[in-house]
Amino acid sequence: MKTAVIILGHGSRSGGADETVIRVAAEVKKGSGHEIVAHAFLQYTTPTPQNAIENCIRQQVQRIVIVPFFMQSGAHVTRDIPELVDKARKQHPDLDIVVTDYVGAHPLMAKIVQDLVQEAKRLTVLPQKALREQG
Repeated sequence: MKTAVIILGHGSRSGGADETVIRVAAEVKKGSGHEIVAHAFLQYTTPTPQNAIENCIRQQVQRIVIVPFFMQSGAHVTRDIPELVDKARKQHPDLDIVVTDYVGAHPLMAKIVQDLVQEAKRLTVLPQKALREQG
């Protein structure tokens, strides 16, 4: 079954803020063996989830796996994404659309936080008072 993956981020008005989702999609494509890995954004920028789904359909996929690139299960995860998926399923009843859990719910999040803390411990940062005294 030809499967596409869509990494679905929030989207931002800030220039460059969406680069993480784009980078992650590219890395997943390179390392996953999936021929089609796309990114999409719910707000502020393109491609929209609808654009990404239509693009996948043009590439004759039978299944789309949507990965919500969100840290919390807020309104987008609990309401907006299910609504857009329901709409897409109605428009394309022969297409299998699966939504994974949101990224922040993954058990590796605690390990990621631990890694970031360890990395921060290796950095040498002067307290603000010392910086003022040097200046």
